[in-house]
Amino acid sequence: MSSYLLNRNGHYHVRIRIPSDLTAVIPATELVKSLKTTDAKAARLAALPFRKDIFSTFTLYRSGFISGEQARESIDRTLNRKGKATPSPTFSRAPDAPCAPSPTDSLPVACPSLKPSPPMLLSTAVNQYVNDRKNGWGAKTRMENEGSYRLMLDLLGDAEVASLDRLAVRSLRDKLIVLPANLFKLYPTQTAREVLELIQVSPSPDLPPMSITTVNKHISRLSSLMKHCMKEGYLTSNPAVGLKIKQKRRPDEERKAYTAEDLKRITANLPPKENKPERYWVPLVGMMSALRLDESCQLYTEDVKEIDGVWCFDVNDEGDKKLKTLSSKRIVPVHPTLISLGFLDHVASMKVAGHPRLWMNLHWRKEDGYGNAFGKWFQRFNRQHVTTDPLKSFHSLRHSFADTLKQQGEQEAIISELMGHANGNITTGRYGKRYRAKALFEAMNRLSYPVTTSTK
Repeated sequence: MSSYLLNRNGHYHVRIRIPSDLTAVIPATELVKSLKTTDAKAARLAALPFRKDIFSTFTLYRSGFISGEQARESIDRTLNRKGKATPSPTFSRAPDAPCAPSPTDSLPVACPSLKPSPPMLLSTAVNQYVNDRKNGWGAKTRMENEGSYRLMLDLLGDAEVASLDRLAVRSLRDKLIVLPANLFKLYPTQTAREVLELIQVSPSPDLPPMSITTVNKHISRLSSLMKHCMKEGYLTSNPAVGLKIKQKRRPDEERKAYTAEDLKRITANLPPKENKPERYWVPLVGMMSALRLDESCQLYTEDVKEIDGVWCFDVNDEGDKKLKTLSSKRIVPVHPTLISLGFLDHVASMKVAGHPRLWMNLHWRKEDGYGNAFGKWFQRFNRQHVTTDPLKSFHSLRHSFADTLKQQGEQEAIISELMGHANGNITTGRYGKRYRAKALFEAMNRLSYPVTTSTK
């Protein structure tokens, strides 16, 4: 049910929360209105015009176009007008309102009329949104979001939120398209606006522009911010909706799977496992068990365990480990090829040596855990020994894993569970239990690549 609808004894009401900066002018925490219907769809339709008009009044007041008294009168008229399909319903302020009238009273014009509050600026909205969401973000996600909003503030200026429209967002998108990739690394002391001016005066063909994927990420983050502003009553619509650039590639083509020849080149060129065992094992774990780069790099010795007679990776977010999504937490069998190559011997040797993790050469960073240094090494290895295709990276190992199982006729639900993807099927996803280790091992055992590996 929509958050703005209340169901009281089967009857629907619309709830409109008063933003904190307006409670002095509209002395209530929320307005509640009976919609005189027991049908959820009808209630949503009936609530829309009232919400739209009231949020418009909020915006007009914040922008200084109407006084506090005019805002109250406007809300009073909106709430007490008759709908076309139903008689005029009863209105009431929230019970904790400091000067709430009786249900049949109109909004009080006797409350003090204040000067319009300052308009909500983009910087204030960004700080509010980040503070509301930061506890739910990992360090890397927070850093990326804050980077996006810093870039937007630079290009849009500290504009009034109410002034942001589709034209402004389109203009922002057009600027992002021409900015170079790795903007902050290339120009650490300059603003995005200064870089934009520099490029316009003296374009450089050696600077590749920001990718469409990155531009769309910025627009998506702006859209999330605008949703927050709508919820707070600063906007009546989201100007960033539908403005992401359409990709010519299908989702399954955004990253390519490695071919059989690519996989052969990977296994043929893996370095010896003595000095830096992670450079030998982590690519094979990605290839044979589909663990993400970060999931492999952060493995502890206790994360490799025997479950119902099957050796498995316990992929979890305990301690300093992080996972991409909730569904990433899973059990993945260790592929028999890994065992035959001596992977369990490496695990045992690390335990005997008293090491808590499998790869003690890798060090934790707040921004991206244990995978940063290894990811950079693998990309160099990938370009030198495997392929120059920009759409092939470590993540391509997961694509190869999924594609191979799919072509072998494996069930989609099993593939999703092995890879840590959410199961979109309501029946099996919500009500079905997870597959047992033995069932997953049977599928894993059928995975066959036309590659040869050595125990070097």
